[in-house]
Amino acid sequence: MLNIYIPDWTDDFDKPSTIPPLYPFLNKGKTHPELVQLYGRWINEVKFVSSLKESDVVVLLYEVGYYFKRNELDLLKKMNAAAASANKITICWTKGDEGITPSLQHFHLYRMGGYRSKNKGNQFLVPVFIEDPLPKYFNNQLPLHNKTNMPVVGFCGQGKAGVAKNAIDIYRNIKKRFLKLLNKYHLDLESLLSSTFRRSQILDHLEKSSLVTTNFIRHKKYRAGLTTKESREESSRIYFKNMAAAQYVVCYRGAGNFSVRLYETLASGKIPVVICSDNNLPFEEEIDWNKFIVVPARKWKDTAKIIFDFHSALSAEEFVALQNHARHIYEEYISYKGFMTHWVKRYHHLSAGHEKQYAVHN
Repeated sequence: MLNIYIPDWTDDFDKPSTIPPLYPFLNKGKTHPELVQLYGRWINEVKFVSSLKESDVVVLLYEVGYYFKRNELDLLKKMNAAAASANKITICWTKGDEGITPSLQHFHLYRMGGYRSKNKGNQFLVPVFIEDPLPKYFNNQLPLHNKTNMPVVGFCGQGKAGVAKNAIDIYRNIKKRFLKLLNKYHLDLESLLSSTFRRSQILDHLEKSSLVTTNFIRHKKYRAGLTTKESREESSRIYFKNMAAAQYVVCYRGAGNFSVRLYETLASGKIPVVICSDNNLPFEEEIDWNKFIVVPARKWKDTAKIIFDFHSALSAEEFVALQNHARHIYEEYISYKGFMTHWVKRYHHLSAGHEKQYAVHN
């Protein structure tokens, strides 16, 4: 049983700012069996306690940005200092593309993006908890493919950008750096690179290659600039139709240093082509991401050959098995139920009194 203490608990909470581990326990309209069915059995392994002394870990009620927006940094640091003095880990979550790395001690930070080179061992990637596409778009049946001679690579999304877009994105990032110096921008800074422009370059490279068959739908804007509910639903159907036709899917970062498409690819039973950007990946200590295609950032111009060589080395049986493995990774680790099950396991050693420790650098 993992004993959790929430130092800033209130019954009058701001629900949109609360963090994923608390979702089941803030849902007052369900019975316990209904909560288990909806969120997973891991909730039976969690207990909320009323004091720091009783706890195994300290979990903040809100994501980090909430304390910045409300000018409650003193409260944030006070709660963290109390936990650190009791030798308890403070578990923080930050939301959004950029996120915030707080100046705290003895803490773990869960985020959707961030940079591997800046990770001191206490930052963990949180997947975007997408709606499972299997029942909605695939009639509860994975759209598996048999192996073909040529690998079929799919992509649907914002994938057209020229030098003007590159310049605009870099200018915006420079502006954020200037505001950061003036203490008027509290989010983490992204690299001086237009991810949209780089993604466009990667797709150009693949379309020109004779080593792969491409099936791309490329837009200049996110979701083709569609805004109405009906048009966005139609764009989602087109998106997953493109996904169903693919064997491999290009997964490169967006505005934040992570790819939602990676999680949609796994959920759809497709083989992701992860093009690195100094990014972290979920559960890197447990998932062997190299079973899929992981392209080093400096080798993005070799993506077509890397895909071709990977595809050529697979037997027909291994190719089908890998598609099923992708879906297994989604269910086991990337879905909300799967992620939270392993999140609780990460801290079992604290409640069990084991000596194993995780990095908790400042």
